[in-house]
Amino acid sequence: MHTHDDILTPLAITVIIDTKVRDAEIAEFCRQAQGLIELVDLEAMSKSDLQKWFAAHRDEIFEKLNGPRRNTLVLRALSRFKDDLYMENIYDAMVQISICDQEFRPEESDLIKSAAVLWGYERPPLKINRD
Repeated sequence: MHTHDDILTPLAITVIIDTKVRDAEIAEFCRQAQGLIELVDLEAMSKSDLQKWFAAHRDEIFEKLNGPRRNTLVLRALSRFKDDLYMENIYDAMVQISICDQEFRPEESDLIKSAAVLWGYERPPLKINRD
C-alpha cells in the first residue's frame, strides 16, 4: 500500500531537481498528483492541499538533492514502486512535469534516465536546454 508521500515525493523531486520551481511545474505537479492519488486509491487531495504539501516538503527535498545523499533520496523515492501500473504512471507524470515548462534541463534528464533504467523503460526523446 502506498502513501501520499510515496506518490508525491518523486513528483516533487522532479519539480525541484533543477532548482527552478516554476508555476507551470507546480500546476502540473498538482494535476499529475491528483490523478495518481486516485489511481492508487488514496484519499483525494485538493490543489490547495497539494500546494501545502509541496511547500511543507520543498526545503527538505531541496537540501537532500544538494547533499551527498542525493542519489539515495532518488533511489528510495523511485524504488517504492514495484507494480508496472504504478511505475508507468509515475514515470509518465515525471516526464510531464519535466516538459511542462518547455525547458528540459540536464538535471531533469538525469532523473528521468534514472527512473527509466530502474524501471526498465526506454527513455523518451526529449531536447535538453543547456544554458
